[in-house]
Amino acid sequence: LTFGKACDGLILNNYSEADALMSLARVAVGLSVAGCYPLVFAGTRDGLLDLAEVPAKKRTRDLSNRVTFVTLAIVTVMAWVVKDLSFVVGFAGATLGNALIYVMPALMFRAMIGKRGENVSVLQRVEVCFAMFCCLLGVVMGVI
Repeated sequence: LTFGKACDGLILNNYSEADALMSLARVAVGLSVAGCYPLVFAGTRDGLLDLAEVPAKKRTRDLSNRVTFVTLAIVTVMAWVVKDLSFVVGFAGATLGNALIYVMPALMFRAMIGKRGENVSVLQRVEVCFAMFCCLLGVVMGVI
């Protein structure tokens, strides 16, 4: 990389505080995060409830508030502990990038072929095997 370890994890911190355009960029990023966080958090909370297989009828306001509190507490502690933003960005980029490129398409293809039942050709079965190999490769590369 061009600047390597000399760069701050939050790239906007590499610019002078006297630079008016970078100050405007910092404000824009702050507004973007403040505006998007509730939307992303609501999806995260609902996803956690889905993972816990909580039926829609049992998702009361009290349960939602408790899940919100615990999740926010975990996120806040992580933000307090992790001082290097580049680690978080790098981890998220590597994990989500591998999932998006290797894992998700392979799983979707396998599910699509699986829905066809017995009407699957030999070539399609071979393609599924190759897709699952790519999926495994993506998981391994993500761990490494």
